[in-house]
Amino acid sequence: MLIQLRPLPGNTRGPVQTESLLRMWQRVILPQRSRRTQGNNMALVIRSFDGEVGLAIECADELRHVIVPELQDAYPGMEVRYRPEEPRSNDCVTRSMALTLNPDVYALRMYDEFLDEPERDLADPIAGLLSAVRTGRSGRVACSIRLSLAPVAPRRVRQQRRVIERLEQGFRSGDWRRRYASWACDHRRHRRVMARLIGRMCRSVKTTRVKVTPKEVEGLFACQLVVECRAPADARQIAEKRVQEMAAAFGRCATEDCRFQTANVANAANRRRIRPFLLTSREIATLWHPPVVSAESVSRISQSTFREIEPPLRLSSKKGSGGVTRLGRVKFRNQREQFGIGADDLRRHLIAIGKTGCGKSTFLQNVVIQQVQQGRGVVLIDPHGQLVDDVLDHVPKRRTNDVIHFDAAERLHPVHFNPLQGPPGTDPTLIADSVLTAFKKVFGFDEATAPRLLHIFRHCLLTLVGRPDTTLVSVQRLLVDAAYRKMMIANVENDAVREFWLSEFNRWSDRDRTLYIASLQNKLGAFTSNARLQAILCSTEQGIDLRSVLDDSQILLCNLSKGTMGHDASTLLGSLLLSSLQLAAMSRANVPEAERPDATIVIDEFHSFLAEGNSTMADALAESRKFRTSYVLATQMLEQLDSQTLAGVLGNCGSTLCMTVGPRDAETLAELMGIGLTPQDLMQIPKYHGYLRLLIDGAASTFSMTTLPPPRLTQRRADLIRRVSRQRFARSSAAIS
Repeated sequence: MLIQLRPLPGNTRGPVQTESLLRMWQRVILPQRSRRTQGNNMALVIRSFDGEVGLAIECADELRHVIVPELQDAYPGMEVRYRPEEPRSNDCVTRSMALTLNPDVYALRMYDEFLDEPERDLADPIAGLLSAVRTGRSGRVACSIRLSLAPVAPRRVRQQRRVIERLEQGFRSGDWRRRYASWACDHRRHRRVMARLIGRMCRSVKTTRVKVTPKEVEGLFACQLVVECRAPADARQIAEKRVQEMAAAFGRCATEDCRFQTANVANAANRRRIRPFLLTSREIATLWHPPVVSAESVSRISQSTFREIEPPLRLSSKKGSGGVTRLGRVKFRNQREQFGIGADDLRRHLIAIGKTGCGKSTFLQNVVIQQVQQGRGVVLIDPHGQLVDDVLDHVPKRRTNDVIHFDAAERLHPVHFNPLQGPPGTDPTLIADSVLTAFKKVFGFDEATAPRLLHIFRHCLLTLVGRPDTTLVSVQRLLVDAAYRKMMIANVENDAVREFWLSEFNRWSDRDRTLYIASLQNKLGAFTSNARLQAILCSTEQGIDLRSVLDDSQILLCNLSKGTMGHDASTLLGSLLLSSLQLAAMSRANVPEAERPDATIVIDEFHSFLAEGNSTMADALAESRKFRTSYVLATQMLEQLDSQTLAGVLGNCGSTLCMTVGPRDAETLAELMGIGLTPQDLMQIPKYHGYLRLLIDGAASTFSMTTLPPPRLTQRRADLIRRVSRQRFARSSAAIS
């Protein structure tokens, strides 16, 4: 099994940590395995992976479960992938070369001796090896460097110590020193006889001794080094050239006293007879370690794009237990258990932020389906339509009659919704303000830019709200029909509203009045003349009762597809529904809190339904918890929210799911998520991955996760659900052309 290692970009932990790991492996792991098996225990690999270049480890399964966690502890955030060995193809040619270190009693050039000129900063010695192994993007040519490690036999250690002792006595020249060291490392027979002879020769010449410190005897590994290139049969010369280049790349690690040389062997079988050379853990760490920042100039380095963060110990994971809603799976090393959020924590709301295509809709789909299966009230507002269609197929049979399918594009059997009819007992001023707020979004106006238009519109709404025979079309009639206006004013109980009509409105000349109301008529006409909106908003028949949806745990699925009804019409309907839902939730104040059924409101692309400077969403999040109403929101960019709404949303949402975001959002969310996440981490999150700041019993913890896949579809029930909903809640209407 090949273990591919993918460190995080910007890694600053280099050879020092690898050296510590090698020392531990040399003392603990490798000797234990050598007593049970023959041959090499593990191999450190630098190789190309599908056009990328990176590190890998080959080891037995019993070592893998020890080595991998220690690597991830030493290099936080390192991603580990297990890859099977690639089969050998008959159409490919393989060229390899074994290298040996001669003599191996002297140290290589260490990692702290590599300097970048002229800055004189430490350079990463592995950069040259990575560049030598790098191949083209096609993957037709594959290169690898394989450094096999095994414990050193005690006899070999004693031999090495004797050679070092002789070298420390000194020689009359560096040439004699190198000759002796090379000979002593390469020959086993007659070693003592030749050592005495050379010693006498050196002592017979009275001259200054040349002393060079050999490397340490402790902590040695027996190593074998092989470079290999596999290429198509018609690229034989390329394979031979690449092998030579990889072998030459080790020259930068050589010193005056030792260097890598080619071991002349005929084939791989003879290669096993090569006597292993000895390296210290410091030397091995120089040749193989996760690249640091200075090595990232090498193109196509295999790196992780997702920093894994450890989850807290206390995670709700029981399916459906105690109202737990499963949100995903933990993504940390080998941990993949599912987790969820409790009902009380969900009442403090959740927001998911991520670019289009990162998996938000799949996440919302799972949340909605679980609320449906657990028997809760659910309201889903979908500005695209696909999410509603996906949920319809997963409604269980026992909840078929609870579904209200509100399809704004329905031509024959629309479901009516009159925003002027609020819950019983609701203050008419609140209803009027909620409708006015929704129109501000689509008008693009506020009190500063169009004060007179909004002033007239507010009094029109206050006059009509609460009347069973009025709709939004009545606003147009109220402005131009004096007899109708007189009849409506007679029933107005608000003195300020009555005074507006009798004094201010009537004092205007006909010319001024026509001028003042013309803008409002034009704006309203764009919506009241829309055939689909007329069928939904301009009916006095009983329509959607949002208070009943919350109290009776019904399922309201709102398909507000912008593609079928237009952007402005979809925005207006969504804004009206959002404002009315807040009023319906607040009207539950007449019921004891313990008796209020939980309801979840899920809004995709919720920014589409908020007017700039409008505090509707912030107020809803702040006040709805006590009314047992939970909000699950999704948006693509925080920049789509004004500063007031952004502060209210981030401040009142207890849990935050961050998926792939843009640069500006990354700056804001990195500070919110905490625990060392950088904006770069949040900008390169893979699809269906994310960082979740989850509220657990009132305390927030941040960790890495993956979303759940869409539930498996057992049977298609969407058509049946639509038909039942149409029979129960829709009204017949003439076909809309």
